[in-house]
This record gives sequence, structure tokens and C-alpha cells, in this order.
Amino acid sequence: MNESWISFLRGILKMPGAKINRTAFLSKVFKDLPEDKLDMCISESPIKAVPYAVIEKKANSVIDAHTVKATAISTAAGIPGGFAVLASIPADLANYYYHVVSVGQKLGYLYGFPDMVDNRGNLTKDGEIMLTAFIGVMNRVTMANELVKKLAVEIGRRITDETITRIAGNILSKQIVAQGVEAVAKKLGTQITAKTAGRTITKAIPIVSGLICGGVTYATFRTQAKRLHQSLTTNATVRQ
Repeated sequence: MNESWISFLRGILKMPGAKINRTAFLSKVFKDLPEDKLDMCISESPIKAVPYAVIEKKANSVIDAHTVKATAISTAAGIPGGFAVLASIPADLANYYYHVVSVGQKLGYLYGFPDMVDNRGNLTKDGEIMLTAFIGVMNRVTMANELVKKLAVEIGRRITDETITRIAGNILSKQIVAQGVEAVAKKLGTQITAKTAGRTITKAIPIVSGLICGGVTYATFRTQAKRLHQSLTTNATVRQ
């Protein structure tokens, strides 16, 4: 996969809390469900266990929560001395993509995608592929939506034969998605390189700069998250 993109993604995932465990997340989100329904959410998919409207509501709550958090952090990152995270990644960009990566995992789990993290807390190869596709959709990368559709179909087919916990791992990299994910990753790598080089928003007036960062983040993050939400909604319906 494109070196610039995968290095950036792995860097973001080093941040505490960036990797989301599917079982823990779904157990928390659907904690009020009867045990048999919760088990179905985890072993198969929430789509098979609860009304679609409930999943939509949960997805919107995830988007709203991360939009607020991303905006607050972006505002702080625009102020000198705020949120220095990774030496190789500008603070505002790192914090923004922390929430992009988090919301991508959570929305994927709500719409039936398998765990992207293994038992040791490491991102799997399949996880890299799924997140690349999801973030590609968020950034309007050509082929990304089609890639999500292919992933959904492949995962849906496998779920008919075995539980979702058993299919998590390294199954997708050897399937028909390989060419598509390479193209999406290349485009994301180019975008990230340009964004990293272009972080020149002035810090001469710190508070104003922070507010500008926060305003831009609010406008863009929510739109990007809703774009992924729509793609997953459509493709989850295809899988049923």
C-alpha cells in the first residue's frame, strides 16, 4: 500500500484511544439490548439484531460526538502550545485525523464490518484496507465508494459461512479489492503530503487562528462523516 498514506495512518493509530475494539464498542452502544440480541450484534451484525432506525440514530450520535470533539481540539491546536502530538505530523492534522479514524471504525462496526483490531490491539491488514476505503469515501477519492461496496459484498458473503469474529484478520488483501485499495491509498497519500506541507495558517493572532481552525473543522468533519455514513447505509442495504 502507498507508503506515505500507510505511514501516516499508522502514526495516527499510535495515539491513545485511536484503535477501537469492535466488541467493546458494540457492547457499550447496545448495552440495553437483551443478551441474545447483543450477542447477535457482536457475532454477526447490528443490522440483523436491531431496527435500522436504531442504527441510524446511533450512527448520528457518533458523528455528532466526534464533530464536537474534533472542533474543540482543532481550536486548541490552532493556538501556540496546544496539542503537540506527533513530531512528524502537524498537531491540527493529527488531531483531526484521530477523529476521522475513530469515527470510521465506529460507523463500520455499526454497519456490520468486522473488527479492525486484533486480540493484541494491533490494526490488522484488513483493518488498514477498510479504514483506507472509509477515509477515501470521506475525502471523495475516486473508486473509494466502489471499494466499500466490494468489501461489504465480500464480508457479507463470508458471514453466511462463519461468524464475523472468525473472518477478521487478513482475508481482504488477497481478494479483488487489492487494485482498488492501492489506487485509493495513493490518492490519500498525495492529499496528506500536500496538507502536511501546506500547514501555513498564521499563528500571529492566536485566538483568531484557533477559532478559524475550529470553524473549518466543524464545516468539513461533519460533511465527511455524513458522506461515509451514506455510503455505509447504502452498502449495508446491498448486503442484506
